[in-house]
Amino acid sequence: MQIPGKVLKISLRILVIAAGIVIIAYFGCSLLIGLGVNSASERAMAQFDGDRIEALIALVDCQTCNLHDRTTAVWALGQLKDKRALPILYKYRTGKPCDHLHQFCQYEISKAIRWTEGNSYMLPQIWRVMLRVDHGSAAKSSHHVV
Repeated sequence: MQIPGKVLKISLRILVIAAGIVIIAYFGCSLLIGLGVNSASERAMAQFDGDRIEALIALVDCQTCNLHDRTTAVWALGQLKDKRALPILYKYRTGKPCDHLHQFCQYEISKAIRWTEGNSYMLPQIWRVMLRVDHGSAAKSSHHVV
């Protein structure tokens, strides 16, 4: 049985359009993730000494900082997959049910640990080219790594 030429052309067009949509969606999501990681790490570096990872770690461990900002820092550390973040992530992993008003989202902690340990598949991170250069120990606000 042979597929008529018109049906084949329409099917091919649909396939090309679908592939284009998937590629555009991937790049769009990657861009949003990159912007989120960059924003979270820039905010952390404005408050704490050190490079991007050290500042995010300090923000996660800051008891006087906003819980939402701290949880966003956990997410960003997971995206960055730097092994230096593992001790702080383990510190806040309780295994208890989430209480988003008073403690870290345990799902975010678990996800960040899995990504950082390399135990979870993550699509190639094309957004990494967007990260700005770390500013190291530039002037910071009142919060500092001790």
